Order: sequence, then C-alpha cells, then structure tokens
Amino acid sequence: MRLTKSFLILFFLSLFVFSGNTRAGILIEPYLGFSFAGTGDTTIGTNKYDHSYSSPTIGGRLGYGMLGFMAGLDYSMQTFDLESEIGSTTYKDGVKKNQLGIFVGYNLPILLRVWGTYYLSGNVDGDDPSASNTLLDSRYEFSDGGGFALGAGFTGLPFVSINLEYRNLEYDKLEFNGATLGTYNEKLNLSEILLSVSLPLDL
Repeated sequence: MRLTKSFLILFFLSLFVFSGNTRAGILIEPYLGFSFAGTGDTTIGTNKYDHSYSSPTIGGRLGYGMLGFMAGLDYSMQTFDLESEIGSTTYKDGVKKNQLGIFVGYNLPILLRVWGTYYLSGNVDGDDPSASNTLLDSRYEFSDGGGFALGAGFTGLPFVSINLEYRNLEYDKLEFNGATLGTYNEKLNLSEILLSVSLPLDL
C-alpha cells in the first residue's frame, strides 16, 4: 500500500518539530556499493520474463539523527545490463534504474546500525537505442515504483560503515514514448542485495 501525500507531510513535519525540541544532528551519508543476486520478472499479458542482473550503485541518505535514531530520505541510482529469459530466448537490455524512499533506523550500542526503507518512487528506463534483440529499448520506461529495503551496517571502522541491504521493488506502469501502456496489466518486480560502504556524517 502506497503512502499518501498527507501522511508524508505529517511525517516530515513531526520530524522537524521533534528535532527542534531535542538535541539532533543533520545526517548526510553518501554511499557506494555493488548490487548482486539481482532477480525479478516481468509480466506482459500471458508472457512472463525472468530477470537477473548485478550493478554498481551510488546513492546517499539525508535526514536527522537523534538519541540513536535516524530518519530521512534515501536516493540511489544504477546503470546495468538486465538479462531476461522467456523459454529458450534471452534478451539483454541496458537499463538505468533509480529509486527514492524514506528510511527510519537506529544505531545500536554494539557497533551496528539497522534501518528500513519504504520506497516512494522508482523508474527503470531502457537505455539501448535499438529494439534489435532487446526487450526494453530506449522507448520504454517502467515507472510508479515502490517497495521496501531492510539493511544493517557495521560501524567498528573509523569514519565508515560497511552495509548489507536487501531491496525489493515493484513497478506498476509501463510507458512507451511517454504514453502509458495498460493493455496487459504490465508489471516489473526486482529484488537485489546491496553491499556498500558509506560515510555517515552527523553535523
């Protein structure tokens, strides 16, 4: 179930009000990592395509930290080849993927931190200029993405956190040259594991 705009406004308003009355710091956390074990599927009518992928990932978190708790926004982007199989046919598609979510987490007193992310939006854009031997060329875009992530980080090293995160996303809308295709109830599901190194700065 997607979060409503009014809920998001209330959430961030509460965050700012609470942070104004409590000792809090601004959290800025860039991260760089690699997503592996990527799997998924696309359903278009009666056809189901099975996917696999891996990808470098770059992103960052921006929010507040207070009394061990942290909350804010998480944005990341990836560029990779999406391999798709249906029967004995295999497609290889260059795609660009990005996602934006809100996260809430806690810094444990044992050199560990944990968090969960709810994704508000996401896109997977075809990056290949030609439709030859591809499923998603540059005319196609999956959008209206949402989902969740669960992560944990080891903070025993100076300045950096080593993180492991599971991500699961679903994209409910397919567009062709900017026009929505809704004939076959098209959907794309993807899941991955992200190993990353981040620099959590509490200002």
